[in-house]
Amino acid sequence: MKNFPAKIVIMRTDRIGEVLLSTVLIDGMKKLYPAAEISFVTSMYSKDILSGRRDLSEIIIADTRKNSGWILKAVKLAIVLRERRFDYSIVLNANKILHLATFLAGIPVRVGYSRKWSVFLNKTIEDEREKGQKHEVESAMDFARLLGLKKYEQPSPRLICEDAAVEKVKKLLLKEGMDLSRKLIVIHPSSSNPAKMWEKTRYAELIKKLKSYSECEIIIVGTREEHLLAEEIIRASDKNVFNFCGELNLKELAALLQHADLFVGNDSGPMHMAAAMDVPVIAIFGRNIPGVGPKRWGPYGKKHKVFHKDPLCVKCYDRECPYGYKCLTAVTVEEVFNAAKQYFVGADPSVRP
Repeated sequence: MKNFPAKIVIMRTDRIGEVLLSTVLIDGMKKLYPAAEISFVTSMYSKDILSGRRDLSEIIIADTRKNSGWILKAVKLAIVLRERRFDYSIVLNANKILHLATFLAGIPVRVGYSRKWSVFLNKTIEDEREKGQKHEVESAMDFARLLGLKKYEQPSPRLICEDAAVEKVKKLLLKEGMDLSRKLIVIHPSSSNPAKMWEKTRYAELIKKLKSYSECEIIIVGTREEHLLAEEIIRASDKNVFNFCGELNLKELAALLQHADLFVGNDSGPMHMAAAMDVPVIAIFGRNIPGVGPKRWGPYGKKHKVFHKDPLCVKCYDRECPYGYKCLTAVTVEEVFNAAKQYFVGADPSVRP
């Protein structure tokens, strides 16, 4: 007779930041059931956030981005899950495809949030995350508490760097002629949501100030589609800055962040990756909606600085803002620069000069 549960599957199939923050539940379930085999269902886009973890038996890929054909998607996933004979499933992003799949797979204990066809689950938590009252990391650990974990040290998200990625980044830095004895600042200025993006002219001004203050190296990161934005920022700064947009996959970005002394950017996956790599983060948040604010989605840890201004809008319209994103424009170059200086001199980053 096997020790119960012998096999656990955790599911989160959305974006890289969300998946990364949810990985703390792997540690929580290992603490609760040390002998259990743990698998993780995620998207193809986010799989590299998980790869390389020795505490995972398997990474299973599922596509839940679109609802079209969702019953067929659920059936296909259920077949994969049934073959593996899982004892527990934990669904971290409420999704009817995932909920139905766990039911059809015959998993005895099916855990998740009480929304989006949660009738297929048999252990649920009320989903109050949109209230923005606690961090997403803590919400993920609620499931470990639900299943019996009483005492634990709150784990932090972590990334595994692979040798091939580390070697590629090392060669790239040497090829670019970067002085690795200098402080390295990584900047991520972009987002698919304009309500998250600090103005590009302000990033350019910040770079000017940072370069004048210190002989630091600065790298801008992002996707291939964001390459032109980075070029515009570099031209406006008139400084020697490296544009790595489109050059790195997720594993290589993690390897680059190993070298970083500071990360500056918006609410994004790379921001969470930097925090997970123990890099101090200066994060600039827009939007005054509790469920998307820094209390829930800020960089996890104590060494970071978050700027989040309230311009007293009656209502936040998110990406359709009619007010010119006053919450973002209220964050000045000078105060971000002053916060950045603290990391160079080693002072408490929460204390501004």
